[in-house]
Amino acid sequence: MSVKTGAFHVADKTGRIQGFDAAGKLLCEWSLPDVQYGQPVGIALESDGNLLVNDSHYHRILRYSPDGSKLLASWGSEGTGPGQFTFGRDIVVDSEGFIYAGDYGGGNDRIQKFSRDGRFILEWGGMGTEPGKFQRPQGMAVEKRGGDELLLVADAVNHRIQRFTMEGQWISSFGRLGQEDGALRYPYSVAVGADGTVFVCEYGNHRIQRFDPDGKSLGSWGRAGHGEGELAHPWDVAVGPDDRLYIADCENDRVQVIRWPAEIVAADRGLSPVFPAMGAGDDADGGR
Repeated sequence: MSVKTGAFHVADKTGRIQGFDAAGKLLCEWSLPDVQYGQPVGIALESDGNLLVNDSHYHRILRYSPDGSKLLASWGSEGTGPGQFTFGRDIVVDSEGFIYAGDYGGGNDRIQKFSRDGRFILEWGGMGTEPGKFQRPQGMAVEKRGGDELLLVADAVNHRIQRFTMEGQWISSFGRLGQEDGALRYPYSVAVGADGTVFVCEYGNHRIQRFDPDGKSLGSWGRAGHGEGELAHPWDVAVGPDDRLYIADCENDRVQVIRWPAEIVAADRGLSPVFPAMGAGDDADGGR
């Protein structure tokens, strides 16, 4: 899921990309070239409005025009070499236009960095539990701290968030397996608010947890269920205008929008509390 100026795009379980305005009105939709073997996972907006898609099960990155009417570029192939993918995960873009794509499967758990034209620059990671290693680097976010940009990675099966320089140097991490505040259970996505706080989407705990920049828990929102304000294996979280959180509530096939810390956004500004029938990505089992 990708949010910009209140509009947002969602990759759903049918292999479509859908674009919505802030009120949940459908603006555009298109299907990817191939969907037989699986669906896309990560999407990101570039500064010119073009949309990048990490087409996981087809081992490639796709670039589309803002409305999806044109496929502008494609790169990648199946494999473990530079510029190749096993099962791509999230994708993000930094302020200079460099592209970061997560990958996992077959011990190929890593982050790859590309130029805007798809040229491979570097990679880091590898499968493991030690600092700088990954077990399913599922989500990413670019963080600004002290004038520098850093990369946060939701290291899902290690139940932690890791922080790196944009060149792949490990800086710090936080999180541990559990359900209490400060603990994580399968963090699938990470996002950064305007004040620098970090929001983590926990697939396994059915909640969004908020942290200060140093990894101290500031509370959580959500519980397992299918009602308004409840979550069923949330897949992604993104921060929009006014620090509204857009949550891809995967098993409930919807997007929920909240204004932290409290409540689902009311409809007084034309924004429905929940948007039905919008999926967040593929299932989380079977080595996807």
